[in-house]
Amino acid sequence: MPEKFAVGVDFGGTKISAGVVNLDTGKLVGAAKKKTRQVSKEDDVVKRIISVVDESLADAGIDFKRVHGIGIGAAGMVNRKSGVLVQAVNIGANDLPLTEPISRYYSVPCRLGNDVEVATLGELNFGAGRGCGNFVCIFVGTGIGSGIVRDGKIYRGATGTAGEVGHIMLFPDGRQCGCGAFGCLEAYASRTAVARTILVDLNRGMASSIRDKVDMTKGILRSKALAYAVTSNDKLVVNAVEEAARFMGMGLATVINFYNPERIILGGGMIEAVEMYFHRSAAEARRRALKIPGSKIEIVRAELGDFAGIVGAAMLIREG
Repeated sequence: MPEKFAVGVDFGGTKISAGVVNLDTGKLVGAAKKKTRQVSKEDDVVKRIISVVDESLADAGIDFKRVHGIGIGAAGMVNRKSGVLVQAVNIGANDLPLTEPISRYYSVPCRLGNDVEVATLGELNFGAGRGCGNFVCIFVGTGIGSGIVRDGKIYRGATGTAGEVGHIMLFPDGRQCGCGAFGCLEAYASRTAVARTILVDLNRGMASSIRDKVDMTKGILRSKALAYAVTSNDKLVVNAVEEAARFMGMGLATVINFYNPERIILGGGMIEAVEMYFHRSAAEARRRALKIPGSKIEIVRAELGDFAGIVGAAMLIREG
């Protein structure tokens, strides 16, 4: 039987990645990526997605006739039926049609899902979720999002927005989140939150080796720069990461107490790059969760790394 392929696109807050994926094995046979720009026009987004898809196809070197479709995972709220990116606060885009113009351009089916939802689909099929019927997959990067698996299937909720763990309320009058609300977990535990904490300390004149790694006007700081500073024992950075991990643990404990999953899978740039963040978050979660579910929960890292979103987006084509 000939191999079947699909292209998966991971449209995130800092980059757009695409890859050609074998639908039976989950193997990536070609990939490409570009930085995400703050965009609001449909044409700008579509052109960048087409560009990165074309590069991934060239890298794969396969006949396009073997590609059965294109799946897109976008960082934000999506309308899966209409293929519209409804709201993406970390990208700066709203009400953008994605599937129709992409499908028209390539003459293949195109489907849309939330970025963490599709990453969860990837982990379910080929990663840390294999063999587990009930788990929550949480990715920490520019923001914080999650996907829920119930009885071996993605659970999307009544309005299709289930899994917004980043918007668990920690403090009713706390920091303002990108969503407009106050006190959300994302405003305290994401990489963006860590960068902002560090930026405040730097502006107060505190010393740190990371000063020249931060965009002082936008507060942008990459996970690799954070990881290097932590391993170098930069006190300012270590303190900021420890604080964020403590808040993340609070959020995880809430998930454990409410949903009682078998497993929590943690992924994203912060988890992959900063080992201390993962361990501190997991320990805090177990300490704060109710005794019985807290003692039974498995907290593990995602296995597909940067490719979870790409593989999961391609799986949207296999699922139909």
